[in-house]
Amino acid sequence: MAGLGWRLMRGRGAKQFSLVLCGLSAVVIVLVGKTNPALFDRARALLSDSTEPVLSELRGPLVAAENWVADAGGIFRLYRENAELKQENEALRKWQNVALSLQTKMQRYEQLLNAVPDVELPSVTARVIGEASRPFIKTMILNAGAAEQVKKGQAVIDSRGLLGRIYVTGANTSWVILLSDLNSRVPVVIEPSHRRAILTGDNTPAPGIELDVGDGPVHPGDRVVTTGDGGLLPPDLPVGTVVAEGRTLKVALFARPGSSDVVRIMAYGLPTPPPAAEPVPPATAVEQPKVPQDTVAAGIAQRPPPPAMPLQSQSPDVPRFDGQSEEEQDR
Repeated sequence: MAGLGWRLMRGRGAKQFSLVLCGLSAVVIVLVGKTNPALFDRARALLSDSTEPVLSELRGPLVAAENWVADAGGIFRLYRENAELKQENEALRKWQNVALSLQTKMQRYEQLLNAVPDVELPSVTARVIGEASRPFIKTMILNAGAAEQVKKGQAVIDSRGLLGRIYVTGANTSWVILLSDLNSRVPVVIEPSHRRAILTGDNTPAPGIELDVGDGPVHPGDRVVTTGDGGLLPPDLPVGTVVAEGRTLKVALFARPGSSDVVRIMAYGLPTPPPAAEPVPPATAVEQPKVPQDTVAAGIAQRPPPPAMPLQSQSPDVPRFDGQSEEEQDR
């Protein structure tokens, strides 16, 4: 028993001595590093130089194994994505048939009602050449400007939906203020309730929404499009869907500025009214030239007398009338 206790005490003492030695070594290393940091830098360089061949030899198999594992994981990921894309493609085919049927019906109704068709807006295709993401501004730069008839306020869209609008134009470039920018305010309408609202940027990926006109219900998942009010943006441009964050309503945007490379700038404006017709002056009687009274009198005096009527031959059956009655003639 005494030998066993002595061995246990000896083992504990050795462990405590090793712990104290490690602590003292750490303190010495820290002090030496503070007083002479170049020494440790040289030691680190010598260590890396000496181990570089070994690390290079070991890195080859490790990189190969890492790539193999990544490829194996990619195979399973691609299989899963392929299955999801097949399901999505089938659903899209169904919606395509529904959309084509509705389009045909709409065209037929427009013909019956003699409705005016929507005018296709002209657009300019531009490429994104820069982005600016600062604490209080979210913008992107395009390689189209005044030379391509780009104007302030025009809408900028990608293949998914509305990105923002032009707010500064140069000769060959233009700056786009994104919908998520703090200074962005865009009138929108929420479908299917047709509730009017204002999309307000707050420098987050999902801008807020302020309900405006109407009393229709708004639910998460409702579609948000532009209204075209005030001629600011074209109507019916897709914006996003309504999402709920607690008690706050926000909009998950369709467009992705970070992945947008080629965009379109829509030329839109309110139609100018035709010029007002000039009023037609009321019809007035043609004034006759005034002739002096003395000229009128002289003209009457100089007018020749009318020719005398010739006397007709008297027939025995027709009595002659010379202005006297029969009684006066008997007298």
